[in-house]
Amino acid sequence: MGLSSIMHIGLTGMFAAGASMQTASHNIANASTPGFSRQRAITGSGRGVNMGFGVLGSGTQVLDIRRQTDQFLVGRLNDQTSLLTQYETADMTLGSVEAIFGSVGNNHLGDAISEFFNAWSSLATPPHTDALRLDVLGSAERLALDLQAMSDALEDLANDLDEQISARVGDLNMMLSAVADLNRQILLGESAQTSANDLRDQRDIVLAQIASLARTDVIEREDGTVDVIISGRTLLTRDHVQHLDVTRQESTDGRPGGARVTVHGGRYDLELPPGELLGLQRAREEQVVHNREQLDELARTLIDRVNELHVQGRSDGGRGMVFFTGGSAADIAINTALTENPAYIATSRSNLPGDSDIAAEIAALGQSGTDVAAGRSMTELFTALVVGIASDSAASRYRVDGQQQMVNTLASRLESIRGVSLDEEAANIALYQNAYQANARVIAAVQDMFESVLTMV
Repeated sequence: MGLSSIMHIGLTGMFAAGASMQTASHNIANASTPGFSRQRAITGSGRGVNMGFGVLGSGTQVLDIRRQTDQFLVGRLNDQTSLLTQYETADMTLGSVEAIFGSVGNNHLGDAISEFFNAWSSLATPPHTDALRLDVLGSAERLALDLQAMSDALEDLANDLDEQISARVGDLNMMLSAVADLNRQILLGESAQTSANDLRDQRDIVLAQIASLARTDVIEREDGTVDVIISGRTLLTRDHVQHLDVTRQESTDGRPGGARVTVHGGRYDLELPPGELLGLQRAREEQVVHNREQLDELARTLIDRVNELHVQGRSDGGRGMVFFTGGSAADIAINTALTENPAYIATSRSNLPGDSDIAAEIAALGQSGTDVAAGRSMTELFTALVVGIASDSAASRYRVDGQQQMVNTLASRLESIRGVSLDEEAANIALYQNAYQANARVIAAVQDMFESVLTMV
């Protein structure tokens, strides 16, 4: 035992208190920094010295500056965030589809269908004037234009989703490169026995952003670097990145195929896990393309049933002809022979004065009780389509709300672990300040003892 040993103990105490205070100050400075995990200086007693009569302590030492976090909870939060972004993407897309189709009581196409069959109903009541035939043509033109406009809007929405997939894949590639760069920095920093807590926070932020696009498996190595795996494919190993690509599927109906995510230069498809990318892909196929096909089926049914009746009729121009041309909502149009000569619009099979059986049967296609398809009239078929979309949209919003609550709960639990409490840090600073001052008094006392010894010489 000696005075120098006592002074050394005081110095270690001052250093530990200073390191703890600096760490607390760092926490306070970053209290509002997104993704920051509060840090703690971990201290331990120094190795004791055996003096024969007992072991005397040698002071304290700073063992580590440790992040306060829970990686298991971080992983759960990222997984649930993947589902949330997938559900949100589906919900936003359904909202766009719902806006295109309208509601049961407020939709342009529904009004156009009603006006079309009402015009035929008016034409079925003699006399069959040219003005009534022009009304039929006008309502048919508006109906065809509405169908085309809705088809175009759905096609634009599908293309927009494809573009978003391409953009998000580009973002994901950049994020993977960012994690690779952070891996390099962490490897260099921690190999020099220095803390890389802030770099690890930055990496966690990027990994969370990746998880919002596609659920990942993150494997941390002993050297502090991480590997990132998506759907069983390792896309990042330390600082080596395997980038993703986007290609277009082959078209089967003349329209561009959907975007697909691939690896290894497009040689293999990547089966997308939960996340925004899967949400975009499914939204395109299950919501946009599916409802476009439903709209096409509605248009084909309209074309086929009206043409089926109209070709049976007779008019001033002779035997009946098809009323509509085309085979889908995208290309439905009125027979140009009818637009050039409205007198060719057939109202009856006999063309006798007062006979309106064809016009009446066409008008009935839009009336309740007429079995056009699936036991429904044309008006009811479209209403059922709109109701189905509204029901899907309501279910989607409910699912998003439930998932958001789960994410909020996990985020709150994680924040309680790694978040900075200003009151707690202020109390800690006061504690460290007292410890620093107490150790300083030890050193001052040792100096006095040295002076006492010197005066004895």
